[in-house]
Amino acid sequence: MMKLFLHGDAFRRYQYFGMLGISVLFSFQITIASFGEPHDLPDKEIIKKYQKILLQEPSNLNAHFNLGILYYKNAHFDEAIREFNKVTDIDPKDAEAYYNLGNIYNRKSQYDEAIRTYKKALAINPRDAVVFHNIGNAYTNKGMIDDAITSYQMAVEIDPNIAESHKNMAYLYRKKGEVSKSISAFEKAAEFNPKDTGLLFDLASLYESNGLQDNAILTYKKLLSADPSHKETKNRLAMLYNNKGVSCALEGKKDDAVAAYKEALLHKEDFSEVYNNLGAVYVDKGMIDDAIATYKKALKISPNFGEVYNNLGVAYTKKKAYDDAIAVFKKALSFNKNHAGAHFNLGVIYSEKGMTREAISEYNEVLKLTPEDLSARYNRGVLYLENGRLDDAAADMKKIIERNPRLAAAHYKLGDIHQKQGSIDDAIAEYKRALELSPEMKDAFQKLEDTYRIKERRTKKLVDEKKEPP
Repeated sequence: MMKLFLHGDAFRRYQYFGMLGISVLFSFQITIASFGEPHDLPDKEIIKKYQKILLQEPSNLNAHFNLGILYYKNAHFDEAIREFNKVTDIDPKDAEAYYNLGNIYNRKSQYDEAIRTYKKALAINPRDAVVFHNIGNAYTNKGMIDDAITSYQMAVEIDPNIAESHKNMAYLYRKKGEVSKSISAFEKAAEFNPKDTGLLFDLASLYESNGLQDNAILTYKKLLSADPSHKETKNRLAMLYNNKGVSCALEGKKDDAVAAYKEALLHKEDFSEVYNNLGAVYVDKGMIDDAIATYKKALKISPNFGEVYNNLGVAYTKKKAYDDAIAVFKKALSFNKNHAGAHFNLGVIYSEKGMTREAISEYNEVLKLTPEDLSARYNRGVLYLENGRLDDAAADMKKIIERNPRLAAAHYKLGDIHQKQGSIDDAIAEYKRALELSPEMKDAFQKLEDTYRIKERRTKKLVDEKKEPP
């Protein structure tokens, strides 16, 4: 159930000073102590004194009213109701008595009675903002959301400074899914209660869930200024800055990404995912040593974070520290043997080290896991070509072209394969196709010229053979 924020409660209009003498001489607006008696007399003794007063003067309105307050204060709600009803019997125009009755019925969860008596108070004083607020609470407890909102709106129309009405409306609008109205009400409530951490957290969460990340960040920071130890807020801020870093990285804003990730780590020092993401940006920026150090921090926090080992391997690879790279790629595979990326990266390193058999084995693993991985198929096909396995190489390149006919590199390599197989016309066709797709591919142009010369020599040889006498 939504937390309701009451305003005023039952102690209203009449002041209570602790002990009252047995006297029938009371002020209408307040009761005053008399006869010089001490002011710390227990409530039960004061109740007895009021009861004696009422034995002498049963129609003493102030005595009934103050006795009602004492009963209410001590959770004797039925007795309090009886006394306030006595007040309204004596003075049917006593709006304060109806107001207090409404509060008591609210406390007793008798919401229909609460609404009924609040309405009587409003019939007498229709501009009472506090009564509108509390009748809104009763409607809320009954699940009558629209009526509750209407009541809270009336309350703030009369008195815009009732923060609790703005706050309660914010929760009700959120429950109805009316996001903009909920945010507006939260913002208004926060103006009055800038240190209400619960309110600020809920407002920030609402911003966050509706894509208003910058607003969420600002509001969470306000919360932290009120409560620097609020752990969940620190976690939320760390996550928001991490997400901001990811967005900046995807947009190519590398420096902004680094700044966002560092801000995330200020709020959550043990956020291994952020170290991993920060390391990736350092790699993109060419700051390989920083990347390696950052990945190692991630692993210190989360030693079983397999993806970090893969990324660390990429950083080592860029430094040509191949043995270190192989070690961490294998570590990544120890956590997830089906990590296609680690298998692919090992294939690249083994190829660089001239370990063709091992490289092909790794690419085979990639293609078992992700048969549509064209990069692994291309790299394997190139290795097949370099090692004379022309039919296997041709099969890989044709498969790639079937999946992506516009990949110029595959046409170019297939041209090389056809040339080595002696299929000169097929080789020429593939080189031409590669140049159609990528006119700047100089190697393909050179190979095309070479292949034409091969064809010319073959043609000339055939002509010369025909000219020779039998």
